Amino acid sequence: MILTKMEIISLFFVFYLFFIIIALWRVKQQQSGRIRERDDIRKEKKFKVRFFRSLTEGFQLESIKTLDDIINIYEATASLSDEDMNYRYGLSRYMREYLIALLSKDEKIIPKTTSEGEIQEWKKILDKIISENDLQTPFADLPPLERNILNDITIFMEKNDQFHVSEKLKELSRLIKSRDGELNRIYKKNDGSVQIAIFSVIISLVFGLAAIYPYI
Repeated sequence: MILTKMEIISLFFVFYLFFIIIALWRVKQQQSGRIRERDDIRKEKKFKVRFFRSLTEGFQLESIKTLDDIINIYEATASLSDEDMNYRYGLSRYMREYLIALLSKDEKIIPKTTSEGEIQEWKKILDKIISENDLQTPFADLPPLERNILNDITIFMEKNDQFHVSEKLKELSRLIKSRDGELNRIYKKNDGSVQIAIFSVIISLVFGLAAIYPYI
C-alpha cells in the first residue's frame, strides 16, 4: 500500500501532536514539582524571618541565656507541641545562619541601633548554646531516618553491642543506596524530558519539510 503525500503529511501531523502532548505533560509535571518546592522554600524563609526576629527581641530583652530559652522560641515560632520529637531538626543550622546575620549586621534581622558590644555579647551566648545543642543532639540536622539510625548506633556502641551496631550500619547502607537510587531516577527523568523536547523539535522539522514538499 502506497501512501499519498496528503496521508504522509497527516500521519506526521498525528505523531507530532502525540509527542507535543507528551512533552507538555512532562513539563507540567516538572512545573508542579517546582511550584511545591518554591512554596516550601517560601514557607521556610518566612519561618526563618519570624524566628530570627524573635531571637533578636529575646537578646534585646536579655531573656536568652540558655538552650532551653531558644528551644522555647523555636517551638512557639514553629507552632510545635512538647510531644514533637523532631523539634530540633534544623535548629543548629538556623542558629548558625542567625549567627552569620548577626556578624554581618543584616539590617533585616539586626536593628541599626545595635551596638558592637551587644553583637559580641549575643555572639558569645549563641556560640555557647550552639555547642551545647551539638553535644546533646549531634545528628539533629540530619533527616529523621538517618538521624534515628545514627542515634541507635551511638546507643549500641555505648553498650558495646557489636551485633546491633553492624545491623544498623547495614540499614544505613541500604538507606544511602535508596537515596542514591532516588537521585538517579530524578536525573533520568530530567534527561528523558530533554530527549522528548529534542525529539519534538526534530518531528517539527520533519513535519515542516513534509508540508512544503509538494511545493518544491
